[in-house]
Amino acid sequence: MMKGYLHSVETMGLVDGPGTRTIFFLQGCPLRCAYCHNPDSQKKAGGREVTPEEILKIASRYRSYYGEEGGVTFSGGEPLLQGAFVYESLVLLKQEGYNTCIDTSGFGNPKHYTKILPLVDTLLLDVKAFDKESFRELTARDGFDIYLKFLQGLEYHGFRGQIWARHVMVPGYTDNEQAMGDFVDLLKPIGHRVDRIEVLPYHTSGVEKYREMGIPYRLEGVEPMDKERAKKLEIDANRRFAESLRQERKEVEKERQDKFKILKDREVASEKEKAEMFSALRGLPLLSDVDDKDVDDVLSQVILSKIKAGEYIFRTGDAPEFMYLIYEGQMKIFFNTIDGEEQIFYIYRDGDFVGGLNLLVQEPYRYIGEALTNCKVVAIPKTTFDKYFYDSPVVLRSVLVKSFERIRWAEELIKRLATSNASMKTAGLLIKLVKRIGKKTDEGIRLELSMNREELGNYSGLRRETITRKLGEFRELGYIELVGNKVIIIKDLEALESFVI
Repeated sequence: MMKGYLHSVETMGLVDGPGTRTIFFLQGCPLRCAYCHNPDSQKKAGGREVTPEEILKIASRYRSYYGEEGGVTFSGGEPLLQGAFVYESLVLLKQEGYNTCIDTSGFGNPKHYTKILPLVDTLLLDVKAFDKESFRELTARDGFDIYLKFLQGLEYHGFRGQIWARHVMVPGYTDNEQAMGDFVDLLKPIGHRVDRIEVLPYHTSGVEKYREMGIPYRLEGVEPMDKERAKKLEIDANRRFAESLRQERKEVEKERQDKFKILKDREVASEKEKAEMFSALRGLPLLSDVDDKDVDDVLSQVILSKIKAGEYIFRTGDAPEFMYLIYEGQMKIFFNTIDGEEQIFYIYRDGDFVGGLNLLVQEPYRYIGEALTNCKVVAIPKTTFDKYFYDSPVVLRSVLVKSFERIRWAEELIKRLATSNASMKTAGLLIKLVKRIGKKTDEGIRLELSMNREELGNYSGLRRETITRKLGEFRELGYIELVGNKVIIIKDLEALESFVI
């Protein structure tokens, strides 16, 4: 029977993950942090034995208190040190629908990561230090490279949840703006998953335990971190992080622009190849209405381009100048979510077309078209479309059918997007409200709401508890001011825009 070693349980935790949570502090930790306030949890041999079934039983007693956001958190010690036990416990919890969280510094057996991390909704990432020397001094171990490998491999091991990045600030070590910049730089590889950055001020509440256990306290004489100073630096770190997201999006967009080539500059096939292509496409319903006498005229106007995998066919904002027929190969249309992730909207294959609806309603593209494989794409100019296809019932019916398919796809997509990064979703919602109902005042931009918190959550794809929590965090960071439940005053629009623009 699988057993783990448990140090203690907190049944109504409010700070170790979203909502109200049951927190299981597991025994054992390979690090010896100078500020550790639970030195009695460091040895794995301590604590009491417990089974995954007991974990589930304890959690079930308090489930009624969890609400929509709450759940179960594994902390320590270092929970990943007991990887097999944590995995078995997570399996039972997820089978019963519990929200799960792990508080970790990334020191465990990597063989368990690919099983554990896909089952974790929130990762409390304990960021000990930002360089090798400080890491060694604070943890008594040369483990900075191990930590970096864990952080950079999160998605490789299947993690798809959100991250709360935490750092204990010790006076004389990281209590400065430069360190906050290093903190943000460290998070860049997983920045799109970071929902929250917290700076926890160092305290001395664990000193007495060291005396009782006869262990030297390495930070003897270091005063507790000033809470106001820590909060100020936390705000600085969050601002730097938001700006880093903005800069990353700019760099990605520049890369797209550099990669993008105008369709007419692509490699164009010979007239003979175009004729062979059009003959092959004649069997498509889309082209069945073109009279034989008009074929030569159509051939003289269309463009047959060879597009390499990874090249763009069109991008967001492009004017509807062509309808594109996929003669050979596959292409995807996608957009980037506000947290920087690519979201595929649809995949086109041989014989499919895209852009017909855009030509009909003269609407620019809202998404990006990219070749998944080497493609041959037929571009039908707007003038040709208007002359030979615009009034064709067959073409109009084909456009409607393809649009309906994409609508159905979009319905499923909306469900998936409801799990996006909460900070970015909340910032995006506030920016939308600024544009729709914002009124400039001496205090800031005033939003007088007709929606309650639950309706705000529904509008943004978040739960009521999540939107309430995020608004509270934005208030603490100085981005907004809350006046009752119906008024929000935007104090720092630029900070909010950094999340999404």
